[in-house]
Amino acid sequence: MNTFVRRTAAALTEAADAVTLVAGAATGAWAGYTYVPAGLDAALHLPFTGAAALAGAFAVNAAADLLLTPARRFAQNIPAYAHTQEQGAVPGDLDEALGQVAVAAEDDAARRAAQAAYRIDLSKGLLSNAERWRGYTTGDAIFYLAPGAVLHHHREEDQYGVLLHRYLLLTAEDPTPVPITNIGQLHHELALRARETTKATVEVAPSTV
Repeated sequence: MNTFVRRTAAALTEAADAVTLVAGAATGAWAGYTYVPAGLDAALHLPFTGAAALAGAFAVNAAADLLLTPARRFAQNIPAYAHTQEQGAVPGDLDEALGQVAVAAEDDAARRAAQAAYRIDLSKGLLSNAERWRGYTTGDAIFYLAPGAVLHHHREEDQYGVLLHRYLLLTAEDPTPVPITNIGQLHHELALRARETTKATVEVAPSTV
């Protein structure tokens, strides 16, 4: 029974993820088509609309992720076995074991990202908070910064087999990942994007009149 509830809760949160992506893309496409900047070459209208759709999908999904995080944690914390509530209980079958390991892997990824964050943030007040990270079974983790902006963490080995921790800033406005090496740089990048967003809003506003 617990396995069914856990799977249902997980399926619902994943479905909500998909819905927010579609809704965000549709909203972004509509906004891009409706409020295309005055003077923009006609050949660029379609690419502009596509970029707006991508930005909308990313921004809405990132915002919704904040609301869905408690639901995901609820789904993850439902024991996949009914005979005990202890996390260390022996599973009844391979399917339940897989569920246990998946939850552990996600939590492990989030905690490793937070633990290694001292490399770029010595304040111990933000990026070191494991509760703010969302881990994945791949070992990667995401830290939600703001609508349309997340910090991505992954681990890789260099040519000598030394394990490296990589932090990348991903934003809806620019699909190019930005390597982050310190918290000051992260602040600079976010401030830069905030100014660009404000400027774009001011420039587009006259065309809506």
